[in-house]
Amino acid sequence: MLSTAYLYGCICAGLVATTLVIVIDRSSIQMLKGLVSTGSTDGLSRLQRIYLSVYLSAMMADWLQGPFVYALYASYGFSREDNATLFVAGFGSSAIFGTFIGSMADKYGRRRFAALYCVLYFLSCLTKHFKSLGMLLIGRLTGGIATSLLFSVFDSWLVSEHNARGYGSEQLSGSFSIAFFGNSLVAIAAGEVGQFTADLVELTPLVGSIHYGGYTGPFVAANCFLVLCLALMMSSWSENYGQTAKEAAMEQTKDRGFMGAVNLVMAQPLILLCGTVCSLFESSMFIFVFNWTPVLMKAGEPDPPFGHIFAGFMIFCMLGSRLFSMAVHSITNERIGMYTLCLAALCHASILFVDSEAVHLLAFFVFEMCVGMYFPMMGTMKGQIVPESKRSTIYNLYRVPLNAIVVLTLICKFGEGVSFCVRRSGTQGVLCVDKEAVAHGHSSDVQ
Repeated sequence: MLSTAYLYGCICAGLVATTLVIVIDRSSIQMLKGLVSTGSTDGLSRLQRIYLSVYLSAMMADWLQGPFVYALYASYGFSREDNATLFVAGFGSSAIFGTFIGSMADKYGRRRFAALYCVLYFLSCLTKHFKSLGMLLIGRLTGGIATSLLFSVFDSWLVSEHNARGYGSEQLSGSFSIAFFGNSLVAIAAGEVGQFTADLVELTPLVGSIHYGGYTGPFVAANCFLVLCLALMMSSWSENYGQTAKEAAMEQTKDRGFMGAVNLVMAQPLILLCGTVCSLFESSMFIFVFNWTPVLMKAGEPDPPFGHIFAGFMIFCMLGSRLFSMAVHSITNERIGMYTLCLAALCHASILFVDSEAVHLLAFFVFEMCVGMYFPMMGTMKGQIVPESKRSTIYNLYRVPLNAIVVLTLICKFGEGVSFCVRRSGTQGVLCVDKEAVAHGHSSDVQ
């Protein structure tokens, strides 16, 4: 059993390291000053504030759920196999609907589909009050579609606005870095707020299968942030699309929508390699999401403080995002990706080959630091490589093999050891692909 002192010692070490990096990296301080200065006339700072107010509200709603989904299902008395079925439903719906929902967002508007994210996730959170496998399955289906939207249309909207206003890749890297820094902050807050709401009232039946209290608390809080997100979005975001009317008219004789995006991915090696990196690394990350909670739950022992542990994960994510911000000025984005993925693979290896709970927890924290470096790195890379006209569509295409890998792992009912082996294989595969991408380089026509 892990000692409380060791757990909080690791978390404090992450906080100290993050603070040191922020102090050392003066560019981060200047960027944060510009961001929080509401009187700033800088157009980039205004764009970042408009984006972050919406994006961070959306992410807060997502993070509030993360640490408590498995625990909620377990508190209803569902087995690990039932949990796996519910998770498969979520990832499966994301894979199926994600194949075409991105092209619809490109065609009908990214803001409109970001609003749809809020509605679908709100419905998903409502179903968590039902001790019914059928209702929970419906919630996983709507939640899976919402997840596809969260990880595609928000990024697409930001990249499109950067391009429309003439900002370059350095400004885009800065925006993604500050977004993930803020994302880590709200995730830390989500862990603590979620733990607080989960502890307020014990899980209590209301009418029939409907329950309140316990681990349903974080989902109530998530719905509050979804309402806030929708209100901010509709009042501050402009609509943008993958194609202008003129561009759409010029392409009437060409493949468009989903098949056009598939053909483009297969025809452009860099777009294909970028998607392979996304699928392999992010599938390992989602397998981790399913396994870290049961790994820390021991029979006959009280549940560990999931919210506090999750907050620790996010502190190390925040550390990773600031390390990326500091490193990107002197190291190429692709090299940062290679080093990050190498370290992530070592974390998985330590879990497989070292039988120590203390080492496992430390490996979890370091892996989350790698996640913090990965997302701004990959956001920048996709922003440079993926064409604007099919951005949301291709972003969702990248998630199809990702979801397939996760679903296969859950259906096969692998134990924690085999699951971590799959994760390690995935990150090792990413290393090989990323080396190939660096060897190709970025040709100017693809950029």
